[in-house]
Parts: sequence; structure tokens; C-alpha cells
Amino acid sequence: MADPSRADDYSAWYNDYERAIIRPGLIANAFRFENPNAAETASDPRYAAVYDIVSPEPASAWPDTENSPDYPRYLFDDPRSRLVVPTLRASYALTGSLEVDNDHRVLTGVHIILSDGATDIVRAQRAAAFLETGLFYGASRFRIIEGSPTPPEWLEIFETDVKEPLTAYARAFAARAPQPRGDGVRQRSSHSLALVAAHQS
Repeated sequence: MADPSRADDYSAWYNDYERAIIRPGLIANAFRFENPNAAETASDPRYAAVYDIVSPEPASAWPDTENSPDYPRYLFDDPRSRLVVPTLRASYALTGSLEVDNDHRVLTGVHIILSDGATDIVRAQRAAAFLETGLFYGASRFRIIEGSPTPPEWLEIFETDVKEPLTAYARAFAARAPQPRGDGVRQRSSHSLALVAAHQS
């Protein structure tokens, strides 16, 4: 965010944008998360926006959305749009997911890991270990399609319903069984964030 003192203006504009982009038909859900304790730097961002794409061609889904006649270009005439300064923009394809067998969980936050190297199998094993702690109910793994600048190869999202989502990953990390070193994962960043907005089609 360009001006931290204008968080309310930022959020109001982003709410309008997220409600608008799910209309073209390829964006099924739009979620925005926040860590109010973040340093608000490229390596420690305050906000993260995640869009669920439903398309047999995920590589073209975002370009198709931006080129749709329904894409809300008019919102970028609003001066508040200049408060949005992405440090990373990327599209990822789902490679796998795990969920606990429990319906009606209410999302309160996520832990997002961006990394390079290793395999999907390594990440699936880590996800299973974190779900066993009971602090997360879902874990999804994605591989890069495109993005800028220099996006990480892998995106992992761990979903939680605990009341204090910003501490869930640290608690799960402390509770899980020790993992062997040298798994080949080169972590770029790891952030816990609380849900602040959800717009669904």
C-alpha cells in the first residue's frame, strides 16, 4: 500500500474492485488478507489478495479476465487506485490440496509460503504434517504460470479457522513432528495473515 495512513481508502477501493472482477466469469472468489503488524515492505507485506480461478485453461484465465468487456477499467480512474502498489503479481496452477474431514469451517486467516526447488511430494508431506496439528483445515499447493517480478516457483496456502490466525502457523510449527533437513525447498517468504474481505460468485 502506497500510503499506510489511508488504509480505509485502500480497503474501500479494493472492495469495489474485488466485487467487480468476479463478474467476468473466470474469477470465482476474491479474498483479501492482512497482517497489521507487518513492516509493509516487499519482503513483509501488509496485504495479500488471492483470487480463485475456475478455468480449464488457467494460463489464459487472468488475461481473459483483464481483456473482458466486463473488466472494471473505470475503477482505475479513481485516485484511490494508486494506493495499490503490488510487490508481487503472479498466476499459479493448482497441483494438489489436502483438507481435514470437517465441514462448515469458517476461514479466519491463512499462512502463505512462497518457495523454489524440491517437488510437489515434499510439499504434500509438509502440508499433511501441519494439518495433523489441528490448527489448519486446508492446504493447497500451486506451481507458477506467470508473474512479475521474478515470482517464486511454488505457492502454498494453509487455511485456518482459529480465533488468532496470525499465530496459527507458529503454533503448528512448534507442535508438528520434526522434519528432516535438506528437503530441497528454498523458501522465499512465509507470512501469516487474517481474513479482512471475501467476495464470492
